[in-house]
Amino acid sequence: MIPWFKFPALPFGLHGFGLLLTLSVIVNHLVLVRRARALELGSKGAIEALAIGTVAAAIGGAYGVGKLVGGGGTLSSAGGCLGAIVGLVGLARALRMPVLAAADAATYAFPFGWIFARAACAFAHDHPGRLSSSWLAVQYPGGARFDLGLLEWMATPLLVVLVVLASRRASRPGVVTGVLAVAYGALRLGLDFLRAEDGRFSDPRWHGLTAAQWVCLGVMIPVGIVLLLLKATPSPPAALAQAASSPRSPRSPTRTPSAP
Repeated sequence: MIPWFKFPALPFGLHGFGLLLTLSVIVNHLVLVRRARALELGSKGAIEALAIGTVAAAIGGAYGVGKLVGGGGTLSSAGGCLGAIVGLVGLARALRMPVLAAADAATYAFPFGWIFARAACAFAHDHPGRLSSSWLAVQYPGGARFDLGLLEWMATPLLVVLVVLASRRASRPGVVTGVLAVAYGALRLGLDFLRAEDGRFSDPRWHGLTAAQWVCLGVMIPVGIVLLLLKATPSPPAALAQAASSPRSPRSPTRTPSAP
């Protein structure tokens, strides 16, 4: 089993949880900006506005949904995802950016920052799971149980590898977003079945599922599947070039009538 661990003491009154969350925001912003520039989504100012606005919308969604749902904490990662989606779509349209390409940039950046966010959860032990004797269980006070923040933190590097590979092989916008939406949705859906159900550790459930699981089933996974099934639509110049190069059916030559 994994022993109980805490974030080491920091000088100047710094708090480990807040430091890791701050690093998460900074890393997410930097990677999003770099990726958006690589995709040539817009001017430097427009890309900065997209990055700042999307992260701010994610934080607002996490805090708002966390307060609304209640449970073990005041922040909701599912709410953060919803906030990021709404903010991204609105900002991309306002800034006249292609929405799917902008979504790919934000999706690409997400797991890089998420490593630090979930590390904060792991050190805070604020996502307790069910009591267990598994070697992956953490020695919580009162009994060993799964730590869902720790388990998700351990899986996040795989999401980083996934978005990097998907970005290299994607043939059209939306693929990276679709891949991560399905992968992270399935990961979170499965992990929440290990969430604690005893006493003060229990989160609210609706028909046996947590709020995050309903978001995964109703939004994240279906949207990801739709994005993966979409077909690329060629731009007008590409469509004209394709039409010009396609073989045409033979026609009989046109003859001009001879004069009588």
